[in-house]
Amino acid sequence: MIIFGTGSSTIQPKKLEGGNCPYCNTENNMWIQGYKKYVHVFWIPFFPIGKKVYSVCGHCKGAFEKNEIQSQELIQSFEYSKNNDIKTPWYHFIGLAILLTGISLLTILSYLR
Repeated sequence: MIIFGTGSSTIQPKKLEGGNCPYCNTENNMWIQGYKKYVHVFWIPFFPIGKKVYSVCGHCKGAFEKNEIQSQELIQSFEYSKNNDIKTPWYHFIGLAILLTGISLLTILSYLR
């Protein structure tokens, strides 16, 4: 029985400004898509361990990393969105919150005895 492991969650995609798709050359139809990995115990997320970010074409559905993008405007938009729009969801820390709450309650109860 596996009680711990890793999982990933998809972050809401955001539209990127400017640039063309490197594959199909469609204009102004690029999105940024992020995936956050986390460690879980009994499928309860404890803490995040990584982030993958791709630029996805809305037309051909091709996924591209930063080094595959030629447009300087699209690279700047990608970097801005990667650093400001792709945030860690609060529930990736829910296991730590439960653990800290339990430890706090046990500590308080031990002092009250």
